[in-house]
Amino acid sequence: MENGKVIVSSEAIGKATASIKKFIDALTDKASFVETDVFVTGNTFEDAAAALGEGVVTGYATLGGKPVHIFAQNAEVLKGSLGKAHADKIVKCMRRAVKTGTPLISVIDCGGARIGEGGGVLEGYASVLAEAAIVSGQVPHFCIVKGNAVGMMSAFAAMADFTFMSKDAVLSLDSPMYLASTQKEYPALNKLLGYDAHKAGADAAQFFYKSEADLKKQLVGLANILFGEVETNDDPNRVSSALAKGVSAKDAVKAVCDDGNFVEYCAEWAKEAVCAFTSVNGMSVGIVATDPSVNKGYLSLEGAKKITAFVDKLEAFDLPLITLVDSLGFNTTLEEEKAGAAKVAAEMFAAIAGSSVDKIGVAVGKAVGAGYAALMSKGIGFDYTLATDKASISPLAPAAAVDVLMADQLSAAKDKDLSKARAKLEDKYAKIESDPMIAAQEGYVDNVVDAKNLRPYLASALMMLMGV
Repeated sequence: MENGKVIVSSEAIGKATASIKKFIDALTDKASFVETDVFVTGNTFEDAAAALGEGVVTGYATLGGKPVHIFAQNAEVLKGSLGKAHADKIVKCMRRAVKTGTPLISVIDCGGARIGEGGGVLEGYASVLAEAAIVSGQVPHFCIVKGNAVGMMSAFAAMADFTFMSKDAVLSLDSPMYLASTQKEYPALNKLLGYDAHKAGADAAQFFYKSEADLKKQLVGLANILFGEVETNDDPNRVSSALAKGVSAKDAVKAVCDDGNFVEYCAEWAKEAVCAFTSVNGMSVGIVATDPSVNKGYLSLEGAKKITAFVDKLEAFDLPLITLVDSLGFNTTLEEEKAGAAKVAAEMFAAIAGSSVDKIGVAVGKAVGAGYAALMSKGIGFDYTLATDKASISPLAPAAAVDVLMADQLSAAKDKDLSKARAKLEDKYAKIESDPMIAAQEGYVDNVVDAKNLRPYLASALMMLMGV
């Protein structure tokens, strides 16, 4: 003991941090992690080994050859609980990331606050959250929810640019045990407030992982896209006959991006809007592709929120936007309208219109109403627009157009079978009013192309817009 402090051996520290360091090593490049502030202990403890490193490991490493700063809460020391010294150590690591301009990786597994510290622990939480707000505007922040992210640490996780969540983790602003106690049956916490709860709602966590290898693959893939360091030998002039036949939104993304590789954003949320970080001809982009097989071809309000959040990410990292549009627009309920549907739609329009990134819009199917106006129109700010020869562009879906514009023709139809009469009128509207050539002749669409040639046109347009 020196000056009232218990001196603990390096061997003891190694044992206490072995598990979390193994996790860090699994994510980062081999033998690249260097720990900092190894011996920090905020207070005098009778059992000093219990306070080694203040329950958080900090340091720096490389990820895919790129330098990163890391902090990882260590559930095996003080249960990863947050006290003032714990918070100070985290803030120091975050400031190093900002100072050096390197990405931050945070690993959350927190046992809650050390309430015995009183106001000091609240000040600690506040300082961590304040620094998180600064980091998000300076360097990329990848947050990994490995175990428990409860209380104010759940807000910290949600403030990150990109949040990855283990399928065994818990993310909860209030006490998960209290929330579980309000249920008729006491469920497993990770079922109530873990992957199953968050995968299909909002974007508090955008990515999920099953294993450390799965997590590393996603981290490296996303980091390469964000930093424009995608390596590919894929031919920019590659054609895809599948696009001419009509494919799912995800398959359409695969067909146009390099090597079919992309990292999907919020994959389980609002599935009619597929949002992907990827590259085309080696150039990093974000793609929004609408899926007509989901939600009867309409865009939901949750889908609009998802697109808004995704476009904001593209703006933050200066990534071009490509849209593959096959959408009938919105089809809201009375309840949704009363709850503010117009506000949700307005936020999506504002995000796209206010975005300064290069934008390419493509009608690959039905581009109707708000589906066209928000996701590919010149008026909203798209720099270059295309339509495939399989596409249609119109202010109304054919079924709605017959009701609004052709009601008199429907009532005057000689065909006794109204369903057949309606089908004929819908086909007439689709052929005459929805032909993309009309939009092209009016200057709203730059070109109408064979669907199988879409990738070469996108690669060329990107090069032109980016001055490559």
